[in-house]
Amino acid sequence: MKNILIGIDVSKDTLDYCCIDINTFEKISSGTTKNDIRNIKKWINSFDINTVEFSMENTGHYGALLVTILDEFNAQFYIINPLDLKKSLGIQRGKTDTLDAYRIACYTVSINTNYQVVSLLKLRPLLLQDRNL
Repeated sequence: MKNILIGIDVSKDTLDYCCIDINTFEKISSGTTKNDIRNIKKWINSFDINTVEFSMENTGHYGALLVTILDEFNAQFYIINPLDLKKSLGIQRGKTDTLDAYRIACYTVSINTNYQVVSLLKLRPLLLQDRNL
């Protein structure tokens, strides 16, 4: 059973993350890694993929590399709508990337995350095929 969720605030150059316990919302650790292939793979390898889930806001192409690598590792991850997150939090004071990562993790745990896990890379050809019909 997965008991750790890692919230990730994705930006052009860095990934700020916060690991929380799914049951208690307690912060386990946080940090930053560079948003490039070598550093992302090294960072993901530091976790037991069988016990963690990842969550991030949809940031378009800034998060594409992370999504591709997470899929390559067969990791379970969620991509959340930034507007849904913003609406759930209301007006917030104090904004840092690490705090955003914590909020992403807590939001993901608090919503019902019983989604079907599907590889995005496997869906792409099907979506392209639909467009050509």
